[in-house]
Amino acid sequence: MRKLATIFTSFFAGICLFIIPINQHSVLASDLPLTVNIPDGKNAQATSKGIKIDTEADGSITFSGKTEANATIKIVKHGGNNGRYTVEADDNGNFSKSLKLATSTKKCRFDITATNGDDDKSAKTSFTVTNTTYVKPVVESESSSEISSSSSSEESSAVNTSSSSTAPSNNGDMRTDQAGMIVGNARSKIYHTPDQQGYHMNSANAVYFNSEAEAQTAGYRKSLR
Repeated sequence: MRKLATIFTSFFAGICLFIIPINQHSVLASDLPLTVNIPDGKNAQATSKGIKIDTEADGSITFSGKTEANATIKIVKHGGNNGRYTVEADDNGNFSKSLKLATSTKKCRFDITATNGDDDKSAKTSFTVTNTTYVKPVVESESSSEISSSSSSEESSAVNTSSSSTAPSNNGDMRTDQAGMIVGNARSKIYHTPDQQGYHMNSANAVYFNSEAEAQTAGYRKSLR
C-alpha cells in the first residue's frame, strides 16, 4: 500500500511540474512599444501623472510619435467636449494627429495608447493640455423657442440671427467646426463634419461620431451647409 501511494505521489508531482511552466509562460506579457513626442506647446512639464503642456497660439496641438508598424493609435480626450480619435501608424510605425480645442475648453487631458492586430496594447501616455485660446463662455438659459424647435432649429439660428435684435450672437458654448471630428446635435438630430461651416451649439447636446455612416445609422442627417 505504501509503495502504491509513493507511485501516485510521484505521478501527480510530475504532472504539476509539467503544468506550472506553461501557466507561468501564459501570464507573461510585454507592452506594445509606444513613444509619443512632446508637442510644440509651451511650458512642457513632466509630472507623475503625465505631461503638462499648453496648446499652440491658435489652440491646436499635434501628437506624433512611433510605435509598431500599422498599429492603431487611440487618443481619448477628457474634459471640455469629450472625444475619441484614431490614427493608423505607417509601415515604419510613425504617426501624427492634429487637433484643435474649442475656445470654450480651458483644460483637458489626452490619454494615448496603441494596439496592434494581435490586440496587444501599449502603456498609456497622458497629456494635460491648457488651451491658450480659452474664452469663458457666456452662461445663458435655454430659450423657449429653442426648446420647442424642430430639426431645423440649428440651421435657422445660424442663418437668421441678424433678423432679430434680441437674439444672442452666440447661442452655445462650442462651435461644430472646432470639435475636431463629426459632431451631432442630440436635439436637432443634425450632424456636422469638420470641413463644413461652423455653428454654435450647446456642448451638453453634442454627440460625437467616427464616420458619417455611424451618424446616419444613429438617425442623424448631415447639415445643409
